[in-house]
Amino acid sequence: MPSRTMASPATSAVAATERQDLIVALAALWPVAGLYLDGWAHTHVPELETFFTPWHAVLYSGFLVLTCCLVPSAWWRWRPRAALPGRAPVGYGLGLIGALLFGVGGLADMVWHLLLGVEIDLEALLSPPHLLLLAAGTLMIATPLRAAASRRGEPVGWLRRLPATLSAFAVTAVAAFFLEYLSPFLDVPVAAEDGPSQVLGVGEYLLATVLLVVPVLSAWGRFGHLPAGMITGVALGAILPVGVFNDFEFLGGQMWALAGAVAAEGVVHVVAGRRPSLAPVIAGAAVPALVWPLHLIGVAWTAGIAWTVELWGGVIVLCALGGAVLGGLLMPEWPIRRGPATPSGA
Repeated sequence: MPSRTMASPATSAVAATERQDLIVALAALWPVAGLYLDGWAHTHVPELETFFTPWHAVLYSGFLVLTCCLVPSAWWRWRPRAALPGRAPVGYGLGLIGALLFGVGGLADMVWHLLLGVEIDLEALLSPPHLLLLAAGTLMIATPLRAAASRRGEPVGWLRRLPATLSAFAVTAVAAFFLEYLSPFLDVPVAAEDGPSQVLGVGEYLLATVLLVVPVLSAWGRFGHLPAGMITGVALGAILPVGVFNDFEFLGGQMWALAGAVAAEGVVHVVAGRRPSLAPVIAGAAVPALVWPLHLIGVAWTAGIAWTVELWGGVIVLCALGGAVLGGLLMPEWPIRRGPATPSGA
């Protein structure tokens, strides 16, 4: 499929094809897998004391492959067809900047490890070089989302939106990785009887709700609708991969939560087909309103629930209300019907 050209006042920018977006989206899964392998190693191999590990090899080779996929074909032939701002396909510029930053972050990470050793647990997540890698990697793996958004308004099927859905999954999985110390899918606070942990537990459910809802609402804002599978893809990235840190101890709660996301997907698409303007607020409310009750069912079967019904019931309602508020920010204004003008002097 030939590339299309998108006109702009300053330059003509080339639009990436859906095939190119799909290649980039699939390539992005490689470094995400390497990231979780490296995270598993940091928590399961305490004697790890070197930068040069098999897990780092998977991570960095994945980003090298992703970088090669991001580079426009004309650059490989040394025949750029446009001025500098238009050489990269629409949506790919930030990805290429992210690739440069990732290279800088990789060198910084190597020097950091050689000088200070290898971090474990929370230190590994908050290491400055790792945070730089997080920002750079996110710019890269979000490329198909930005590219697909540039084609907003074009009639496309679910297969042509698949790169955007895969990209949303990858971005959410990376965010969940760096927030795993606040994930209710790992420590399952609702099963803990310790009083002080309840405050932290409520915060975990609220943060996880943001992680589940914001990417979905962002997709709706970019595309003007929700691509099929977007809610499920985001939930899959937020819920399941973090289980590698505790060897999927609470897999039941994770799988039931994922089933809730699939149910929310169906509800949102039914509403969007009838009242598109209500889709954002329904998505914001339906995702937590279905994910968390089913999550609690899975937890009850595997670990038991220690919280009172007032507490866990309130968390569900609070998260649903918060999601609805976030979705309401994207709703179009309701038209104001004005009555007939009153004649002056009446």
